[in-house]
Amino acid sequence: MEVQARPVLRLVPAGPAVPDVRDWAARLVQAIAETVGGDRPVSQLLRWTDTAVYVDVHRRVRLLGLTTTAGKRAAKGRSAVRSVHVCQPDRGVAEVAAHLRTGGRSRAMALRLEIRRGRWVCTALELG
Repeated sequence: MEVQARPVLRLVPAGPAVPDVRDWAARLVQAIAETVGGDRPVSQLLRWTDTAVYVDVHRRVRLLGLTTTAGKRAAKGRSAVRSVHVCQPDRGVAEVAAHLRTGGRSRAMALRLEIRRGRWVCTALELG
């Protein structure tokens, strides 16, 4: 009786890994703050936000353009992310709370991120 060799099992790559949510969230918070502050084009957020969030940010940027000048925006300085806190209530979902400083003013930002098509996408945004 001949002993058959066991088949060799190979791992199949699952595809590119989703980036670490905390690092990615900190970069997205900075990008949104720069966009709302008029320092970055809103089109750069299109890939990383769902339609409702993108429309809201675009509306904020248009209102900013109507109410302030570039000189006034530049005088107040750019926003800096001071802290980012991430909670993952479910697999593929992250809720983010961030503290921003712009000049002498503090602001809060809250995001909900979900994995869609293999990447984190912002599905809700609140600015305080």
